[in-house]
Amino acid sequence: MADYDSVNGTDDDNITSVNGVAKSSIESINGATPGASHTPLWTGVGRDGRVMYSSDALSWAEYDSPPGSTDDYWDISFGKDGSGGPRWIISTNTTSPAELRYSPDPTDSSTWSNIDDLDGETSRTVEYSATGTWIAGDGSGKVFRSTDGGDSWTEITDVASGGNMLCLATDGAGTWLCGGTSKVLKSYDDGLNWYVSQTGIGETNGIEYNNGVWFAASDTTTSYRATTIAHSDTTDSWTAVTGISEPMWAICHISGDTWMAGPKNRYPYLSTDNCASWTQVGVASPGPGQIYALASDGTTVVLGNKSNKIYTSTDNGATWTLRHTSTKDVLVIDYNKVKPF
Repeated sequence: MADYDSVNGTDDDNITSVNGVAKSSIESINGATPGASHTPLWTGVGRDGRVMYSSDALSWAEYDSPPGSTDDYWDISFGKDGSGGPRWIISTNTTSPAELRYSPDPTDSSTWSNIDDLDGETSRTVEYSATGTWIAGDGSGKVFRSTDGGDSWTEITDVASGGNMLCLATDGAGTWLCGGTSKVLKSYDDGLNWYVSQTGIGETNGIEYNNGVWFAASDTTTSYRATTIAHSDTTDSWTAVTGISEPMWAICHISGDTWMAGPKNRYPYLSTDNCASWTQVGVASPGPGQIYALASDGTTVVLGNKSNKIYTSTDNGATWTLRHTSTKDVLVIDYNKVKPF
């Protein structure tokens, strides 16, 4: 029997009762049982093998993984292993000692293991879906797929040309998008086949799905949103968003119609209409340094940047508080909930 993570859009952690029945007394809803109690964990990675973590986004610790690493870790994703347990996977952007690394608990530096199963290709991005599928993209335009929690990987041969694979997103129901250096690719059969979704966007630095919307952060002066991805080999209808006229990088969905995006400088943007229009947040903006990482648990936004800093905001970017200074650039941060959430 499957677990449920939300009811009518309300996260399981915030539910106290349903129709007057206390959560502790609920046996199932539509055949799904309550999910296990959630223990928050934020995990970030950076240059030279840096791994950083926090249970509250306020106090952070970090270490090298493996010790003495010189690899730049450009992506990390939270998901599940083959038994349904927690698993974090890093795309190492190298082949030595392995293309991917995984851990059930990044707070323990000794728990990381190597995945050397991508046929000697460098991994650039990795993501997990609620379907149980992991997808990894590499620096030469190849896509790899795992359905056993990341233990073994298969190269997908039916992949349209999209350039180097830089970022991944999924709706958790079998549709995936992959942003490349030249196109956005799509799969609507849980990663088995890949087609062109969008051309003319230039390099896609970030891509995200939530609340019925796909948002693509472009390295050009225009970024895009889409509300429908066709289950066919036709290209999709993407709309240029307003309020953004510079190259973008990081993205996170906060809650409801509210999103945040980071450009290739230190001033983040906020959207309160599901990515259609954006306004630059200029009050007490974090800096200096390019915004590389954005993540949110629905209340707190965590930001990592090129000047080795981690900031938090609880007012959608109006004010920021410095929480941690790393020894290296903070390249990406993820939160331990299966996305979209």
